[in-house]
Amino acid sequence: MRAFWAAFAAALILRLLFPGVRPLHHDEGMAAWLLAKLFEGHRFAYDPERFHGPFLIFFTAPFAWLLGESDFVLRLPAAVASAAMVPLLLPLRRRLGVTGITAAAWLLALSPSFVAYGRDLIPETFLVFFTLAVVVAASEWLAARRPGSFVGAAFCLGLLATVKETYALTLVILAVAGFAVRPRVAELWNGLNRRTAILAVLAFGVPYVLLYTSFFTNPQGLLDSFRTFSLWAAKGIAGAEHAKPWDYFPRLLVSFELVTVLCAVAGGWIALRRRDAFGTFCALWAAGELIAYSVLRYKTPWLGLNVLLPAALTAGVLFRESFRPTTSMALRAALIGAFSLGLIWMGWRAVEVSFLRFDDDRLALVYVPTHRDVKALVAEVREAARWIPAGEAPSIRILGRHAWPLPWYLRDLPGMEYRQDIPRHPDGDVLIVQRNLEPRLRPLLRQRYQRREFLLRPRVPVAVYVAVHADCMRR
Repeated sequence: MRAFWAAFAAALILRLLFPGVRPLHHDEGMAAWLLAKLFEGHRFAYDPERFHGPFLIFFTAPFAWLLGESDFVLRLPAAVASAAMVPLLLPLRRRLGVTGITAAAWLLALSPSFVAYGRDLIPETFLVFFTLAVVVAASEWLAARRPGSFVGAAFCLGLLATVKETYALTLVILAVAGFAVRPRVAELWNGLNRRTAILAVLAFGVPYVLLYTSFFTNPQGLLDSFRTFSLWAAKGIAGAEHAKPWDYFPRLLVSFELVTVLCAVAGGWIALRRRDAFGTFCALWAAGELIAYSVLRYKTPWLGLNVLLPAALTAGVLFRESFRPTTSMALRAALIGAFSLGLIWMGWRAVEVSFLRFDDDRLALVYVPTHRDVKALVAEVREAARWIPAGEAPSIRILGRHAWPLPWYLRDLPGMEYRQDIPRHPDGDVLIVQRNLEPRLRPLLRQRYQRREFLLRPRVPVAVYVAVHADCMRR
């Protein structure tokens, strides 16, 4: 088991190392802003037209309240959940063996996708974490019929349903895969008594009701938890601003997750050939997720985590079968050598995406990133704010639709104002404006400014106008 725990250590290091190297991106900035408003006394009410599930806000809030609202703390819960998927594999030893779960652990630990998005304040990591938890608990229930496993599966399912509306798609795929492997549905309920059933209903309902109603302050949230399906289904079919061709995920997986793909294909073939129930279930689960997300026009790269999780489990079948006593030593050595080289390549790709080229969107996993220029931009604005003449009410304006995460990073500056349009009288001490809005801004300016340009995102420049009085005082 040393190799298994080494994978866990690698997962922790890659997710927790240098947490502030990359600025928050658009979605993270908005989530951080909501947290800040929550701490200021504003009530968070789930709105399916603007947000995914309420879990992300309420789970991250205690960390931020106790440890502060830094980039590291905001990303810490997702990083811990992402790394914790490795020890969560342990109960699957009865299905995949020690060798199988060790291989799956390394694939999850070094996956460029899991590393990159395990360092983000987004819901996808929690979605796959609780999906795995449901599968593990259900597997334990089917194997041993312990009431705690059934109740635990219900509790994890209740939390899963509060993370993101796409949980429903995953549940349908799991149900289809499960029925294909084990068509006698009645077997699921063998050994279930009334007390366990009641506890399971409560375990599911309590987190679901508490989070969607914002702890009983927003009853409308329960209705919205169902309304969300029609809203997001329409976006998924239409593609909204994230429409991609059908082959987007196959190309993405081959480019960044080839080791997992090859091992999963081999493991799935072995499982089908030997009629291995759990391996076949995982293979059908992975195929179902890939087909579903390929059919939907709405595609973002982090959705690939839903495919990679069952693919890693399916890969475990390959290693479980390859390390049986009847397998030749030469075949084992060849598999270990090839797998080790593959893991080295995966680790390099993970480092490249998460630490070196995190703002280079020529890498498909780097999606709508905030450019590293933003750190210099924020420092420039803060320095200018320091030199605003005493006694004056400062005015720092962010103008433009694509401004996040700047409102979050500058939230503590007095006089900070965020507007998506250009006001009639836009003058201020510091103006941050999208470059394509400058032709509308400049004729309205009455003060003198010095201008500098930064990149907010790749190919998305913004201009910073510092009023001359502030600049002269600084000099």
